[in-house]
Amino acid sequence: MTVMSAWKSPSFRRVWGAGVFSNLRAEIGELAIPVLAIVTLGASAAELSFVRAALLLPYLVLTLWLGVLVDRYPRRPFMIFADLGRAVLLGLVCWMSIAGWLTVPMLVIAAGLLGALTVLYSLADFSFLPLVVHEDQLIDANARVTAAQSAIGVAGSGAGGALVQVITAPFALLANGVGYLLSGLLITRVRVDDPPAPRERRTSAIREARAGLDLLVRHRTLRALVSEASLWNLGNEVFMLALSILVLQTYGFGPFVLGVILMSGGVGAFLGSAFSGRLTARFGYGHSLVAALVLGNSAPLVGALFARSDSVSSAVSLTAAFFVSGIGIGIANSQAVSLRQLAAGPDLRARVNAGYRLVSWGALSAGAIVGGVLATAFGPWSAAVAGAAVMATASIPVAVSPVRRMVAIDEVRQHTG
Repeated sequence: MTVMSAWKSPSFRRVWGAGVFSNLRAEIGELAIPVLAIVTLGASAAELSFVRAALLLPYLVLTLWLGVLVDRYPRRPFMIFADLGRAVLLGLVCWMSIAGWLTVPMLVIAAGLLGALTVLYSLADFSFLPLVVHEDQLIDANARVTAAQSAIGVAGSGAGGALVQVITAPFALLANGVGYLLSGLLITRVRVDDPPAPRERRTSAIREARAGLDLLVRHRTLRALVSEASLWNLGNEVFMLALSILVLQTYGFGPFVLGVILMSGGVGAFLGSAFSGRLTARFGYGHSLVAALVLGNSAPLVGALFARSDSVSSAVSLTAAFFVSGIGIGIANSQAVSLRQLAAGPDLRARVNAGYRLVSWGALSAGAIVGGVLATAFGPWSAAVAGAAVMATASIPVAVSPVRRMVAIDEVRQHTG
């Protein structure tokens, strides 16, 4: 099968650049928020889980309704609003922390607002990219986006760990906000044909939201992918929350070591995404996607099992596991996202994605609470192993679905029913 280059499109290059700035802030924030809660505010494992749950609660409460909104109106203004709103919000969190006014409950509220804006941006961005490039450029576009995310993960996690350690978490979050600001400014320069949905096609918000859920349930590829994502997100949220406590508190390795561990996942994902298109062209979607999922989803369990003490070998084990897992994730991500984007037409794309996010991201909220409970009751290492074990089972729904026999991307349209 032929995979065309998306890099010739100036609009795609701007969207890609916006993603670079946006993902740089994500890598810094992934470290800064738990460090701010644990180190600066002295949060317990349970309080950290509340912060994470607040960040993820909008995925459950708002996703379907924002999906309807995104399908009704142009996507670009939503992306700009979400970026600028998050930049302002993180600036306020930094200021309040420096002034000594920030508390854990206030951080929980800020996390909830940040999560709501992130949901809006993610839904609009998912539906926006297929409008920027042609269908035969989509796999290349998603591979380039994934590669950029991975490269930023390499630099962002390592630099983020050092940044948090040197200038402290509040100022790292301020840098986070600058990334959102630059992303929003780049999106303002993208020009595409993105008209609002005709008014005569609109019905009630409930009926429109249900249409997206109905296709998600009926479509065999989407059904398998959402099952995989939900299991992975549930396990990963438990795993990452426990890992943060394990590395920062129990083992006392510090933010820099945590950044190096996460950075290795970015290295692996960059390598995997670089070969994603070639593997797809040679082996087809099904075989390469299933193999990549098995590799990426199973590696964290092996790493966690060999990280039982505050020794150098534990840090090495976790670093190696993240690297191998990153390779699998880098290969699989661009393939899975392309399939999801083409499984539904433009009129339903945001609502189907909203249903997908509701289920898969809803698992994150549950994982945040479960992770706090398990880490408190059984210790962070046991919680990390439990989360990684759930991640390892996530490949099963895709492996037993028709996806494994898929060769060309257009076959995804045949999997309804």
